[in-house]
Amino acid sequence: MSEDELYEKVMRRGLAAAAVLGLLIALVAATPAERARLSEAGAIAKVNDHHIDRTEYAAAYQALLSDKTKAPTAGDKKLVLDRLIEEELLVQRGLEIGLLDGDAAVRKAVAMAVIEFVLAQDGTDALGERSLRTYYEENKQRFTPASRLQVAQIFVPYGATPDDAAVTTRLDEVRTALRRGDDFTATAQALGTEILPPLPRVMLTPNKMTDYLGPTLTAAAARLPQGAISDALAGPTGWHFLKIIRNQPGTPPAFDDIRAQIIDALRRDNDDSALRDYLDWLRGRADIVLAPDAPQ
Repeated sequence: MSEDELYEKVMRRGLAAAAVLGLLIALVAATPAERARLSEAGAIAKVNDHHIDRTEYAAAYQALLSDKTKAPTAGDKKLVLDRLIEEELLVQRGLEIGLLDGDAAVRKAVAMAVIEFVLAQDGTDALGERSLRTYYEENKQRFTPASRLQVAQIFVPYGATPDDAAVTTRLDEVRTALRRGDDFTATAQALGTEILPPLPRVMLTPNKMTDYLGPTLTAAAARLPQGAISDALAGPTGWHFLKIIRNQPGTPPAFDDIRAQIIDALRRDNDDSALRDYLDWLRGRADIVLAPDAPQ
């Protein structure tokens, strides 16, 4: 790779929208205390009121070196610092012109990246053997597949748009009827839409049930206990309320056979808990005022 190509590559890295967005996120997520700490530790540059710390600079310099085939030069060091300064200028300008206030895509991307920041800080990757085995024992039923099950369903097709008011109203009517204790079959006839082929009124293996419901809905049904009724579950063409008429559980798989699955499940639960704690903390320190007609 020539020096010109390398320069262009660094420029793309430094000035691409993703890089700018990442630094926006860093500014949003960083607390004043963190910024002060970086300043006290010794910054390599200051751009207006924000310091660029040496760790950030060293990481960017190492990234450049990993792509070089020639010996590093003093010009490389200046190149990296210039790119970091230019990124910071773009970030500050983005905040100045209100990108976080007016661009919905940027706001959503920042929110998602702050979630990733929170989960990374939580360190949920450190899952000990004892935690995994305890989680497995406490949630063994969750990992146990149904050997056979019989399911009934109420189907409500999607509307022309994702927020179709008629579909939303119909789903709410189904929920109200089921919570009221109305007969499931009668509710399906009154408020549901016929879907072909109909579910057989006999017990089926999960593999056979997949022919009717598809893998995602079948997996959801297999996790529900006998007699349970699900909320609306998204399928390929519409919403499905599932009632488990009969569920004959299978044999729990051995811990070692589903170790990776247990790790994923425990990590998800830990992430959900960490995020909920963080959101509760944010709410606790915020001044939130609702309009009189807002949902309470």
